[in-house]
Amino acid sequence: MYLLPFPILGGLLAWATLYFMGFEKQRWGEFVLGLAAFFIAMIIQNPVQQLPLLGMGIKSNADVIARGTVFVIGVSVWVGLIAGIVQEGAKYLLVKGKSLNTGLFMGLGFGITEVFVIAGAALAGALATGKPLDVPLSTALLSMVERYFVVLFHVGTGIYLAYAYREGYGKTGLLAMIGIHTVIDSLAAYYQLTKSEPVMYTVEFITALAALGLLYYMIPKAKVELPKEEEALW
Repeated sequence: MYLLPFPILGGLLAWATLYFMGFEKQRWGEFVLGLAAFFIAMIIQNPVQQLPLLGMGIKSNADVIARGTVFVIGVSVWVGLIAGIVQEGAKYLLVKGKSLNTGLFMGLGFGITEVFVIAGAALAGALATGKPLDVPLSTALLSMVERYFVVLFHVGTGIYLAYAYREGYGKTGLLAMIGIHTVIDSLAAYYQLTKSEPVMYTVEFITALAALGLLYYMIPKAKVELPKEEEALW
C-alpha cells in the first residue's frame, strides 16, 4: 500500500469534520496565519532541538540509542519540551486578543501545513534513497488516523489559547497547552528512537483524547461567535 495519500487524507478529513460541525465559511487569512506560524515555529524549533545534540557529538538516532535508556528518555523529553514551547508559543503570540474563530482556523492552517510538509519530506526521502513508500495497509490507515487527530489537536489548542487570553488566564492556558504538547511529542520522539509499538499506540491514544477533549470544550464556545446563518448543530 502506497503511504503518501493517507496522512494527507487524514488532514483533509479533519478539515471536513470542522466543516460539518458548522464552520462552513473558510477564513483564509487566519488559515495563512497558521501556515506562517508553522514555519516560524520550525525555523526556531529545529536548531534549538538539534544544536545541543550536535555539540555532544550526536548525529543520528543510533548515536542516541548507543548512550542508553536514560539518555534516550532525556533526549525525547528535550525534543518534546522544545516542540511544545515553540509551537504553542507561536500560536499564542498570533491569537492573543483575537477571536476564537481566528484561533480555530489558525490551528487548522498550522495542522494542515504540517501534514503537507511531512508528506513532502517523506516523498523527498524516498526519491533520494530510492526506497519505495509501500507499507502495510494497517500502517497506512494508522498514519491517516494519527494525522486526523493531530490536526484537530492543533485546532483545539488554537481555540483554547485565544479563549484563555480573552478570559484572563492566557499564560496559565499557554503553560497547560505546552504541557500537553510536551507529553505527546516526547512520547512521539521516544517512539521514533526506539520503534516501540506500545509507545506508538500510547501516543495515538493521548493525542486523540486531548484533541477530542479540547474540541468538546471549545467548539461550542467558538460557534457562539458564528453569524446566525453559519450556525449548525453538532
